[in-house]
Amino acid sequence: MTTLRAIRPYWQIPFVALLSAVLAFAGSFLVSKQYTSKTRLLIHAHDVTFLNSTGTDPSRQQPTLTDATLSQALAQTYAGVATSRTVAIAVVDRLRLDAPDTGHGPIHALEKAAALTYKCTRAFITYGYCAGVDRREKAIADVVSGADAEQLGATSGAAAGQPGSYVLEVSGSGRTGVEAMQVTNALADELVSVSAERFRTTAQAYVKALQKQVDLASADVTSRSAAVAKYETDHGISAADAQQVLDAKSSDTLQADLRNVKADLADNQAQLASVEASIAATASTATSDQQITTGRSGTSVTTKEANPVYSSLQSQKAVLKSKVKGLQARQSQLELQIADAPPTDLNAQQARLAELLQDVDLAKGNQTALTQQLQKAQTEVAVSESELTRIDRAGVPAYPVAPKRYLYLAIGLLLGGLAGGALTWRARRRQDPNLPEPGSLEDPDRQATRELSAELSGGEHGDLSDIPEPAPSLNGHPRAGSHETLVNGSSQRPSPVDNRGGA
Repeated sequence: MTTLRAIRPYWQIPFVALLSAVLAFAGSFLVSKQYTSKTRLLIHAHDVTFLNSTGTDPSRQQPTLTDATLSQALAQTYAGVATSRTVAIAVVDRLRLDAPDTGHGPIHALEKAAALTYKCTRAFITYGYCAGVDRREKAIADVVSGADAEQLGATSGAAAGQPGSYVLEVSGSGRTGVEAMQVTNALADELVSVSAERFRTTAQAYVKALQKQVDLASADVTSRSAAVAKYETDHGISAADAQQVLDAKSSDTLQADLRNVKADLADNQAQLASVEASIAATASTATSDQQITTGRSGTSVTTKEANPVYSSLQSQKAVLKSKVKGLQARQSQLELQIADAPPTDLNAQQARLAELLQDVDLAKGNQTALTQQLQKAQTEVAVSESELTRIDRAGVPAYPVAPKRYLYLAIGLLLGGLAGGALTWRARRRQDPNLPEPGSLEDPDRQATRELSAELSGGEHGDLSDIPEPAPSLNGHPRAGSHETLVNGSSQRPSPVDNRGGA
């Protein structure tokens, strides 16, 4: 009974908290739902072309580029493309997300009113005013804010959480599960299209630039050949003179080849000597000792096996020996060719002709290199497909990601509990004006007893500070043991008794 009396004044706190939680939970249904769906794309290993202005595939010439750093860079690049305004505009146009809203009914109207109130309240607090937003711009902004793309990484093992794969996870959001699925698939398709279009545009521009360079190189070859023919005509150089010049050029070429072969031979011989020295200092076998303990007994096991370092050095030695033999054979052949074709002395006209012929050879070499690059670029444009591939299709999510209704419930309980406590204190304060302010620990009855003790202790009757505190009253009526008596309907205190025998 005492417990019920103690908690009876506080009944408003749980009641108001529960009522507030129910209202907040019901209000959460007026907030528009937000669904999220996901799909995955595969980034091909040759996707370094996306970052290459030539439109070619340098990863085939540089295989070391396809590492974790490159995969992360490419994933972040595609993530930026997926969340760009260009992609969002394409998604809005494809799905007609800016079409007039066809929703109807009181719940839909309440949702729109709640969303508008929240938007304008937030805008007014942030900027001081609420501006209207065009339907198309709002649809684009919703797609951009709901779009996301992340690189998948390892989920277990020592590399857990480290992104290193070529898989990109794309996610999109919508007001319904079907809309979220459609937005996600449209985002993935548009990302694939943007990637393919950028590669195609870059490659075609590179092909056009190469074609211009090839045309210029061809014109250069033609002009230099015409200069050679004109020089021969102007100076009356015969076919025999031209052949003599060609023989001289061949001799010079042989001499240059011989010098290069001798340099390569010396280099390989030095490497072979170094490897042989390392082999002499390395043991052919490796011995390992292992102690196996079983219970109280131990066994020592000695294992002898081939030394892997020694085996690797032997392989290098064999390769270098074969290179040395090949270079020695080539050197002998070049020396024989030079001995059979002694150097020819050229006059001034023949020397000038040799220079002109050398210019023609350089122009032809440049033309050949540019032509090869052009053919390769044209092949890349013809056979290369999109750099991204769809792995799967997005599905319809079963549950929304927002609003979080349990958060509304918790906030409602908290605010309701605070409001209930304030109402309880105000009701008690209205019944008893002497109720102290919140935070004060002073009890009204105890304060009255302290005042009475101070009043009596100032007279000649002694200190009465030890008067017991009055028992709690019920509904304002005096209780047994109280120092007050009821006289003519009013409460009076008894007169102090004179200890000297007088009243």
